[in-house]
Amino acid sequence: MQDWDDDAEYHAAVGRTWLTVVIALCCAGPLVRALFAGALGFFGLSEVLSTVSD
Repeated sequence: MQDWDDDAEYHAAVGRTWLTVVIALCCAGPLVRALFAGALGFFGLSEVLSTVSD
C-alpha cells in the first residue's frame, strides 16, 4: 500500500483534466481559425461579386 495523502488522487485527476483541456484547445484552435477564415473569404468573395455585378 502506498503512503499517499488523501488528496493525491484528486490532484492527479485535476492535472489530467488540465492536460485534456490544453490538448483540446490546441486541436480546436486551428479548426476555429480555419472556419473563421473560410467564412470571411466567402463573405468577401460574395461582396466582390456583388460589386462587380452592379
